[in-house]
Order: sequence, then C-alpha cells, then structure tokens
Amino acid sequence: MNLVTGATGMLGIHVMLELLARGEKVKALVREGANTSIVKKVFEFYHPDKNYFDQINWAEGDILDIVSLQEAMNNCDIVYHTAALVSYHKADRKLMYTTNIEGTANVVNAAAEAGIKKLCHVSSIAALGKSVQDVMLTEETEWKDSSNNSHYSITKHLSEMEVWRGIQEGLPAVIVNPGLIIGPGDFSRSSGSIFTKLNEGLNYYPLGGTGAVSAKDCAAMMVDLVQKDITAERYILVAENIKMKELFDAVSDSLGKPKPQKPVTSFILQLARIAEWFKEKLTGRKALITRETAQKTSLHVFYSSEKVTAALDRKFEPVGVAVEQTGRFFQSVK
Repeated sequence: MNLVTGATGMLGIHVMLELLARGEKVKALVREGANTSIVKKVFEFYHPDKNYFDQINWAEGDILDIVSLQEAMNNCDIVYHTAALVSYHKADRKLMYTTNIEGTANVVNAAAEAGIKKLCHVSSIAALGKSVQDVMLTEETEWKDSSNNSHYSITKHLSEMEVWRGIQEGLPAVIVNPGLIIGPGDFSRSSGSIFTKLNEGLNYYPLGGTGAVSAKDCAAMMVDLVQKDITAERYILVAENIKMKELFDAVSDSLGKPKPQKPVTSFILQLARIAEWFKEKLTGRKALITRETAQKTSLHVFYSSEKVTAALDRKFEPVGVAVEQTGRFFQSVK
C-alpha cells in the first residue's frame, strides 16, 4: 500500500495515477472537506476508459495532525510526501513554515514509527538556493544563505533537513527536487496559475528562466526511484532549463491566445507590485506580485538532471509536450 500526501495537488494526482496504472494500491491523505473532483477529472482526461479513481482508498487527515497521520500510515509500505504550501506572500509565511517544516517532520517521525519501507520526499529546486550567473546547479551544490533565497526556498531546504535526520535515524528515503512542474491540475494554484493568467490575456513576460518538468515524468521517476534499491540520495528532476518567455509563448499557443509581447523590466515590476499592494488593501485579495515574486522572476538559474537520468536510464518528455497536453486539459475544464 502506497500513501500519498497532498493527494489533490497536481503532483499528488499524477503520483497516484502512475501507481494505479502500475497495478499498485493507493491510499490518499486528504484534509476534511477536500474537493477530490479535480482528481477524477485528471484521471478521466488521461484514461477515460479506466476506473482508477474508484480504486483510491481515501484517508481523512492532515500532516499537522499527528494522530491522523499515524492512522493513515497503518498497513502502508511506502509514503510519497508531496504535500506542501507554495507561497511568496507574507500573509502565508507562518503557515508555510509550519506546513513545510513541521509537517515534514511529522511525516518522517510517523514513517519511522510505522516501519515504512521507503519515503519519497518531494522537495524543490528552490531548496538548492540560487547560483551565480552561468553556473549549473547539481545535487552537490551546497545551500548558501542569500537574500536571493525566498522564504519558500528556506522552508524546502529545512524540510529536507528533517528527511536527512530521518535517514540518519534509519529511515530509508529518497528526495527529489523538481523544477517548475507542468501538468493538468488545479489552475488556481502554483504553475497552473500561469495558464489562467495567460488565458485572461496577459501581455507581459518575465525576463528570467528556470528548470521545468512534466508532472507525468516527475511522478514516474519518483516511483522508479522508490522501487529501486536506492536510499539516502537526492535527485534534481528538470527536463529543460527554459526562459520564461519561451514558456509563456508555448502556454499561449496551447490556449490559442496571443503571445505576451512586453518584457517585465524591473521598473514595471515595481510599479505592478505597488499597484497590487493597493489592490490588496482595497479588495482583500492577495497580491499576485510581491517583493519575492518580483525578485524571483528576474533570475535565470540552471539545473542539471544528469544524476537521475543515469540512475534510471531514461529521458525526459519535452516541456512543450507537457504544455500542449495541459492546454488541452485546461480547455476541457474551463
């Protein structure tokens, strides 16, 4: 039995689908009142002739509720920990630190207590920190405190430390550091919001770039790593290092929308940040652009996936394929 935390998130959905397609049993940890309809929609998009959704064993709980977490791990062998809070907004900071660090500590402790055979922890390329210009980051890159590190980056770095603690205490575990994950899911969250904004007619694109990977590849490689005799290792999962302009153009094409034409200069970013701040004060809706997002969009950081491709002897799906597929799903559910 495989337990998946963060089961209604984009990656959690794809991990469950990958496991079910391989004939594995899945238990999904979801919070009370969670909307599981997005899971069913994604499953039916990929496999309209299968009943994978009905094969899920749903377990109500929360990674911050130790008792429910322990109960969910009963009779489980493997844990895929995909649950996390991604935010660059000051209002979410306290909850993000609690969820990402304390929540991961709870998962590690419960897994050790339950005798879990393998934990796969989903970290992020953000946990690697930021590189200097034109330097490729690898799994061996050491974390450095920097003003360029967002609070999200810090929480993911510290959550990894909890997993390494568990490994030192005897828990078999692997860590993956995915880039920007592209795939069908909730288009109000994380990378999915890129499709929403471009569908609304966004005419600006960031100057920076990042590593990106399809949700399908990320899930498949996670399952492969768990099923191999591998522990105490971390793996960067990045298919391509891509400029945001290229990504925004591909997303626009997938939606049949005009490509954004204007680069977001630092001056425009500051004006937009101020405008978003006033809008938040007037409407109560969280600002889409904060000091951290403004800083993040101007950076272009490069990542190497040589370690995982060597370990699994497989290639990544092109990001463009994932974007096109995600665009089709967006059109089907909007």
